[in-house]
Amino acid sequence: MNEAGNQSTSNINTPEYWDGVYCQEWERGAVCSGDYNRDYGPIHDAIVSLIPNGTSVLDIACGSGVLCRKMKQRLPHAKVMGVDFSQYTIERNTEFDQPLNIEYVCLDISSSLSSIKREFDVITMCEILEHLNEPERVVADAMNLLRKGGRFILTCPHDGEIPDPEHVRQWGHDELFHLLQGYSDTISFMHFPPPYFHIWVLAYLRKS
Repeated sequence: MNEAGNQSTSNINTPEYWDGVYCQEWERGAVCSGDYNRDYGPIHDAIVSLIPNGTSVLDIACGSGVLCRKMKQRLPHAKVMGVDFSQYTIERNTEFDQPLNIEYVCLDISSSLSSIKREFDVITMCEILEHLNEPERVVADAMNLLRKGGRFILTCPHDGEIPDPEHVRQWGHDELFHLLQGYSDTISFMHFPPPYFHIWVLAYLRKS
């Protein structure tokens, strides 16, 4: 496998590419260090604050499991499931988080979420929308797994000034509102200072 930084642009959002990214993160210890909390801590803290303890949570595109881990540590009675299409990171997450009893599943959300046969009280999609070729379909699939009245939380870069080669498109307020308006009467937005080159936005709704 080539290192993540040497993958071609046409191949950039494949499982193989992200296997390489996550392999590098685990090998350099970034997953266990303070790097993630420094960069994404305020966003993840805000997400966890919106989730009641004891609920069932699905984290779509869970990556290295950092958010799942924080949920379970802060909300010990929550039932947390994380899905990602990187087999490498799912295996590492499962081993690392065994004491926390987090369920991890390897699943390509760009194909379908239909293999998940249960509903959830809360669904999170963090730092994934900007990578998707068909975001409308993936969000619709996610909403099918969310109970009526359930909480949906989405975060993504907001109108980043510097293009990221991993991102298929950029999202502004109007685009996010248009994407989500059919699922709830009220959508709330929060903004966070940029960890890198972007302002980050959190969108929150209760399913109608």
